[in-house]
Amino acid sequence: MDLATQKKDLIKWIHSIEDSNVLKKLESIKSEETFDFDKEWERSISGDELRERTKKHLNSLPWKK
Repeated sequence: MDLATQKKDLIKWIHSIEDSNVLKKLESIKSEETFDFDKEWERSISGDELRERTKKHLNSLPWKK
């Protein structure tokens, strides 16, 4: 499928949307800025932190023994 056909299909689909939540999500995608690696890096967590959070989550689950 070529780009022009994909765009036409998306336009048809957007015109058929009646759910305001979906339209809001599309609007947020449209207004997104480009990806800023440095900004995302600041928000990231370390591998050790990920491991600890995962352990904590798994231990909080109601496992049957």
